[in-house]
Amino acid sequence: MKGNKSIKAVLPILILGFLFNCSSSRYLKIAKESPDELLAMEDSLLQVGENFILINALTRAHNNIGLKNYKLMNYDSSIYHFSKSIKFIEKDTVANFYMLMAQGNLLLETGKKNDAWSAIQTFNKASQLNPSSGIPYYYIGLAYRKIGDKDFDLIIEAFQIALSLDLDIDLKEKTKSAYEKEKKREKKLNDFWR
Repeated sequence: MKGNKSIKAVLPILILGFLFNCSSSRYLKIAKESPDELLAMEDSLLQVGENFILINALTRAHNNIGLKNYKLMNYDSSIYHFSKSIKFIEKDTVANFYMLMAQGNLLLETGKKNDAWSAIQTFNKASQLNPSSGIPYYYIGLAYRKIGDKDFDLIIEAFQIALSLDLDIDLKEKTKSAYEKEKKREKKLNDFWR
């Protein structure tokens, strides 16, 4: 009899734990596989109550959509999603890194020299958040080229640093190409003045 009483006392806790884990893992799965679907339910989910797993899932969903938009160069939308993510988890490194990268790219797109300087500062902040990434340095090289296309030392150094750090295959190829192009331009200019 005593064994039955203890099972009856623990059973509701076990059922609640099971249901919580099922819904929690469901949120994380949706955040990964179809983040738009989870974000469509965001307001109603938050009205039911916040918990760590839900916040984590919403953060992941915003980050996934933010990264997708970043890769599509839809920087305004990526900034929107990363800022939503940061509201949930202020020190989310992924969201903060890519938000800075998107902001820097928006500054570069203006074509103005002052904005290019601001972009360099923004990319430098991003590099401090993710020191192993070469992405900020690639864009720093592009920004220096916009400021003055004959300041080869700064441009080439930025591309060299980018190549010495982590880059995906496509960006590594773009960086190598940009680096080689700048080296050729520098040689051509030096040969002209000899």
